[in-house]
Amino acid sequence: MRSLMIGLTAVLMALPVLAQDKKAPAIIKLVVPDKPTRTEVTIEGKKQEEPASLKDNVRVFTTPDLEPGKTYAYKIEATIIPNNYTKIIRTREVTFKAGETISIDVRTEDKKTPDRIEVRWVPTPDDVVDKMCELAKMTKDDVVHDYGCGDAVMLIRPIQKFGAKKGFGNDIDPKMVAEAQVKIKAAKLEDKVTVVQGDILKMTEKDCGEATVVLLYIGDDLGAKLSPVLQKALKPGARVVSHRFTLGDWKPDKTITITSEGEEYTLHLWIVPEPKKTPDPKKTPDPKKK
Repeated sequence: MRSLMIGLTAVLMALPVLAQDKKAPAIIKLVVPDKPTRTEVTIEGKKQEEPASLKDNVRVFTTPDLEPGKTYAYKIEATIIPNNYTKIIRTREVTFKAGETISIDVRTEDKKTPDRIEVRWVPTPDDVVDKMCELAKMTKDDVVHDYGCGDAVMLIRPIQKFGAKKGFGNDIDPKMVAEAQVKIKAAKLEDKVTVVQGDILKMTEKDCGEATVVLLYIGDDLGAKLSPVLQKALKPGARVVSHRFTLGDWKPDKTITITSEGEEYTLHLWIVPEPKKTPDPKKTPDPKKK
C-alpha cells in the first residue's frame, strides 16, 4: 500500500512538468483607441482581420502552438486612422513564451519607439492660399516655408502674387516633390523656390531658422510634433499660418473663417513673440527703501 502511494505521488508531481513540455499558443491582448478611430493591425507582417465588435477596446490574438521553453519575438504594427487623411503608425516589439498572455496598449505613443505619421496630400484652393498670405501680412522681404508642401502652391503664390523673396518646402513623398518641381519650373521660379524630400518628424531648428512666414496644411498630430521646433527656431515677429489644423498647445493669436466656392475654411495665425526678459535683481528697486 505504501509503495502504491509513493508511486501515485510521483505521478502527480510529474504532471505540471509534463504540461510545461507541451506546445501551447500565447495570447496577445492589444488595447486600441476608441471608435470611431480605426486601427489596422499587422503582426509579423501579416494583416489581422478587424473584429465586428470589441470589448473594452481590446483585440485578442492567439499565436500558433509554440515550442515550450523558447522565447519568441513578434513585431506588432498598429496603424491608427483618426480621419480620412491621417495615419499614425505605432510599432511595438514584444517577447513571450508558450502559454503566456501579454497586454499591449497602443492608445498612446511610446517615446522609445516614436510614431510615424503619414498625411495624405489634399490641395488648398488658390484663393485660400491668398487669404493665408494676407493673414500673415506677406511682404517682399519674407522668406516663406511650407513643410509637407505637396505641389508647392503655398510657395509659388506668395512669390507670384505677394512678391515674397523666396520659398523653401519639403515633402515625404518623392512623387509630390517631383510634381512640385514641375510646377516651380512652369512658374519660372527655379531660382527662388526649393523643394526637397524630407520628413517633418525629423526636422530640426536649423531647417526652419531662415523662415519669416510658415504656411501649413498638415494634421493636428504632425502640427503638435512640429510646434516646439518652430517655437524654438523662428525669430520674434515670424508668422505661422495654418489651414484648419492647430499646433499642439501653442494657442493661435488669431483665428478666422473664410468662404471659398461655398465651403468654409478655418485659418489660424501665430506670431512669434519677443522672448520674456528675466528681471535683473540689481536693477529692481527695493520697495522697503525710499
